[in-house]
Amino acid sequence: MIESATCVSILKEGSIMTIHAPSADPIVSPAHVWAHLSTDLQLHVVRLLAQLATHLVLAESEAISQRGKETLDALSATHQQDPA
Repeated sequence: MIESATCVSILKEGSIMTIHAPSADPIVSPAHVWAHLSTDLQLHVVRLLAQLATHLVLAESEAISQRGKETLDALSATHQQDPA
């Protein structure tokens, strides 16, 4: 947890970071924030979002693959038990 003296020090340095209770936070549009980011930061955000999307797709395809393997294993076990 950040102590009050640290918060005051941060604020005295002119930082834009402030600490509020969740109910006191103003609602800010993502477009408003995006417009104030430098081009380098925008590029970094895009790369992070692309990375996140890649991990999400890979995790989903792995889950689908695992479900398919489990289905094949179950069918194989059923086939081996019923030699009819």
